[in-house]
Amino acid sequence: MPDLHRRFFDLSTELLCTADSGSGYFVDLSPNWERLLGWTLDELRSAPFMEFVDPADRDSTLAATARLAGGSDIVRFENRYRRKDGSYVPLEWASTAPQAPGDPICAVARLIATPDAADAADIRLGEIRREALTAAVSTPIIQVWDDIVTMPVVGLVDSVRAADMKSALLAAVARTGAKFAIVDLTGVDVVDTATADHLLRVMRAVQLLGARCVITGIQPSVAQIIVGLGLGLPGVVTLRSLREGLRFCLRDLGYAVRREPATP
Repeated sequence: MPDLHRRFFDLSTELLCTADSGSGYFVDLSPNWERLLGWTLDELRSAPFMEFVDPADRDSTLAATARLAGGSDIVRFENRYRRKDGSYVPLEWASTAPQAPGDPICAVARLIATPDAADAADIRLGEIRREALTAAVSTPIIQVWDDIVTMPVVGLVDSVRAADMKSALLAAVARTGAKFAIVDLTGVDVVDTATADHLLRVMRAVQLLGARCVITGIQPSVAQIIVGLGLGLPGVVTLRSLREGLRFCLRDLGYAVRREPATP
């Protein structure tokens, strides 16, 4: 998926996806799928999407998929998807047929509340709002100077939080027109390989917006994971501390940074 389209996927609050009509597997999904259903995006891509559909809705879903594969657009379609906890949520779909052989089906879904599922839907929507609020509080974006924003990261970083971080940082860079984005990892002791890859994607996405990314405070364990992945950091400045990162950015912007003598 082109980087520009990937950014829309990551920022959207809708349930966006593409699927291979031949194999019956999801190809790309927006992060909200993971928040709503509880399955990771990799889990959703690892099995035919029909396995997540309520058995009572599979015949109608197969018929709709066949229509799409045959070139007919589905303006509206409803079915129920299974969450990881075993419950089902009702979804309303708008889908477009492949434009050429080999192209994926493109679709967007939204959560709907039926009389039977209204309470469960309201509860899950409340959970999503609380998760979003928690992510915003736990990963603040701070404009520390003109043209400089920083994102101090503290604690465990999983794939869902990494996606939230990317969305928040990109929005802040676009809103402020910042020339530098400092990602401070002093408070992160360990990440898994999937999360390390997410962090590198954050930095590359910042560069696409025309800003320079500065990483500060990488811990030895995190550095070992990045090196083990064989992932380079082209165009990314790495420094030991947030203070050094801020000093570097100010100097590059033309400010004279010097220590004032102590007042007697």
